[in-house]
This record gives sequence, C-alpha cells and structure tokens, in this order.
Amino acid sequence: STSTGVQDEESGLKRTLKARHLAMISIGGVIGQGLFLSSGANLAKAGPAGLLIAYCIIGFIVYWIAVQLGEMSSHMPISGSFTVYCRRFIDKPFGAVVGWNYWACWSIIVAAAIPLVLRFWTDKLPDWAWSAIFLVVMFALNLFGAKGWGEVEYWFSIIKILCVIVFVIVGCLTSGGVIGGTTYGFRYWIDPGAFSNGVLGVINALVLAALSMAGVEVVSVSAGESENPRKAIPQAIKNVFVRIVCIYILSVFVMGMIIPWNDPHNLTSSGRDVSVSPFTMVFQKAGLKGADSVVNAVILITFISCGNSGMYVTSRTLAALAKEGIAHRKLAYINRYGVPIYALICTSAVSLVCFLTSFIPGSALFLVLCDLGGIAGLLTWFSISFCHYRFRKAMIAQGKSLDELPYIARGHPYMNIVAMTACIVICLISGWSYFVPADPIGLVGSYAGLILFFGAYLVLKLWKKEKMVPYEIMDLETDVRHYTEEEILKDQENSKGFWKKFINIFT
Repeated sequence: STSTGVQDEESGLKRTLKARHLAMISIGGVIGQGLFLSSGANLAKAGPAGLLIAYCIIGFIVYWIAVQLGEMSSHMPISGSFTVYCRRFIDKPFGAVVGWNYWACWSIIVAAAIPLVLRFWTDKLPDWAWSAIFLVVMFALNLFGAKGWGEVEYWFSIIKILCVIVFVIVGCLTSGGVIGGTTYGFRYWIDPGAFSNGVLGVINALVLAALSMAGVEVVSVSAGESENPRKAIPQAIKNVFVRIVCIYILSVFVMGMIIPWNDPHNLTSSGRDVSVSPFTMVFQKAGLKGADSVVNAVILITFISCGNSGMYVTSRTLAALAKEGIAHRKLAYINRYGVPIYALICTSAVSLVCFLTSFIPGSALFLVLCDLGGIAGLLTWFSISFCHYRFRKAMIAQGKSLDELPYIARGHPYMNIVAMTACIVICLISGWSYFVPADPIGLVGSYAGLILFFGAYLVLKLWKKEKMVPYEIMDLETDVRHYTEEEILKDQENSKGFWKKFINIFT
C-alpha cells in the first residue's frame, strides 16, 4: 500500500495522524503521573543524586529502545506494532504475552492517579467518583478516532512542555534565591544528603523512573494511523532525546535542589498526604501566589492526557491482538470513524480497577500499580530490543540491504545486547531491598508482573510447542509501506534546513 490513502484497507484504521501530531506527542504525549507525582516517591527512595543517576540510566536505555523501534515501525507501520513484531520475529507465544502484559498494565493505571491530584483542592468527593468521571472523559475523547486523539494530545503536549520549561526556570531562580526569599543551592545534597539509601535507593528508584519514561512506544503503536511514517516516525524518534534531557533530567535535577528527600509530602506507601506533587511544591517555595493551584491544574491535564494516550494505545494493542487471533475476533472490529470500539469498551471496563484506590488506606495500591507499570515497561522494552536484534539478523540471512529501510538504527547488535541485559537486570534487582525486612507491598509490585510474564510465556510455549521463527523464513514483507519517488523527494526537500524542520513540528 502507499502512504497516500486515508484508510488502511487491511486494518480499517484511518491514516489521519500528521507529522506534527507524532512529533509533539513523542516529546510530551506521555508525560504524566510518573514525572509529576511518582518522582516524589523516587526522591524519597534515592535522594537527589540517586534520583538523577536513576533517570540517567533509564534515559540511556530508552533512547536506544526508541531508535530500534523507530527502524522497524517506519519500515512496517502497523497499529499495535511491537506486539505483532514479537509474533513475527520471535514466536507467537512471546507476542501474545507481550501484548496482553502491555494492555493489562496500561488499562489498570489509566485513571488511578487522578484522585491523588484532586485531593490538593478537596476531599469531599470519594476517589472512585473522580476516577469514574475522568474515565468517561477519556473514553469520550477516544471516540473521535486517531485524528481527534492526535489533535487533543498535540495541544495537551504543548501545555505539558511549557509547564516543564516554566518549572525548570522558576526552580533555578528559586534555588539561586532570586525569588522565594531563600537560597537553596545544593544544601539538601549535604543535609539530609545526596543519597537517602545508598546504592539500594538508586536500585529502588529505577522502576519508577522507568514508569516516568514509559510511552516511547506510543508513536510506534500509532504508526499504522500515520499519514507518512517514513517522515513522521524518524522525526518523532529524534525528539525522544530532547524529551529525556530537557524534560526528565533537568526536572529531577531542579526538584532535588529545592525539595529534601525526607519531606513529608513526598509520596510514600505509609501516608495519605500525597496530594502535593513535587512540581507544585517548588512553586509554593517560590512564593508565587496562586501559582501552585495553576500548576496542579496543569498536572491534572497531564494525567488526563497520559490516561487518554494509555486508552488509545491499549485499545489499538487489543485490536491488534484480536486481528492476530490472540483475543476474541469481535475486538478487532473498527467502526466507520476508525475506532476499535469494542476494544475501547473492554479497555475502559478493565480500567475500573482504579476504583479500588479509594478502599485501600494510604497510597499502597497506587504505588503497587506504579511498580507493576514500571516492570511492564521494562519487559516491553526488552521485547522491542530482542525483536530488533532478530529483525536485523533476518535481513542479513535473507540477503536484504539496509538501504531498503527509511530509518536505520545505529549500534546494532551491541546496543541491543546492552538494552536487553539492562532491562532484565533492573527487573531482577528492583525488589532487592524488600526481602529484609519483608515488605509484601514492595515484593508484589516488583516481582508479580515478572513472574506472571515469564510464567505465562513458559506455559504457552509448552502448550503450543512453538519454536522461534527461523531467520530464513521470517516474514519481512507483510505490512511494508512502499513510497513513490515523488514522496521520497518531497520528504528530502522538507528535511533541509533547521527552520524547515522546526516549522514542520508545529504545522
């Protein structure tokens, strides 16, 4: 098929996402609870220096995962991409487990954090009511198809990016004593200290840092609904580096200068006072009257945006699973607006589990869900890197040239091996500190997802008696998007010059 059609004849999904949608979403689309709320828990776990180290480690992994996924999804733009890649390039049981793992964890945490933010203003309405209200809002937003989702996320992303930029500027001015009346500098790196729990603290912080940066695969999942993946996806992947450095690294650095790791407002499993985000606290310390409420409102928007993106990718993932025969065939149905409506309804029904947050004291369930989400993200990244490793090996075995690819990932096979090893090691050591003394909440969050993932894979593998797909017969042709010479020349022309690239992001 070519890139000019408005609808993919095979999938039924409409190709209505423009390059500007994917470019902006790749930077700010999934900035949400991980950075704005869970980073407080990470600061308590690791301290300012430990937090910075954890985010740098995860950022390094995320960049290479994005590059590897970008190569495959620009060549084979499929909705629900990496779950399909896993079935084709590894084996069917692995693809099934990866798909269900990704869908379940995103579905569960879609609206779980919203009540925690709303407690900043009021506790009159129960948490389950807030979750239900915003779940309906996100469901409604997803009824408008990829174009509606892309437009909403485009503007949400701009708001979130502007918020982070203002946060970094205000934070630096506050730290230097220009505003707020107090000079902070690195005082909290000295007392109470740069590390809250040494190396163990850094290890504990890695999973929530992974949750914060999860979502690099959103651009790939939406590839099947992109007008021109050849142009849009490589551009979006390049933006991931900007997102890692300018949004995550700078944010946690500023946070660590102004908020001590032992601040009672930081999110921990033992207390209910979780309604104050580290972002809000920085504006409070800056002494900007009313700014904390504005920031909290922006944080609420980011959570709706993150949940909206989560609902979008999970419904597409579930539809892809149904199309592959792993879920009920009805879930693959696409309505005339290009929405997998039954998959969307099913995802929303599972998201109702977030109502449980109002019945469990403290924030224990939320932290368990965050840990499960982080582990699910690491397992997803492992599967993407493993897929890409085998994809390249198959290209060599079948005598194909890399010149056929619209975008070529650097670092193969070495960075694949590094990324895969890092993901598994982090999963295994993430709950190390929860063994002595025994912490059931921590152990469940750290290892339940890992055990279920590999346990399910082993059962399916033995049951189906499937072997890994040999490189020589691996399907490298289905779903490849072919382009006309005119389209390729047009893309090359548009990519010349800094200002053309900059304008393309917004137009």
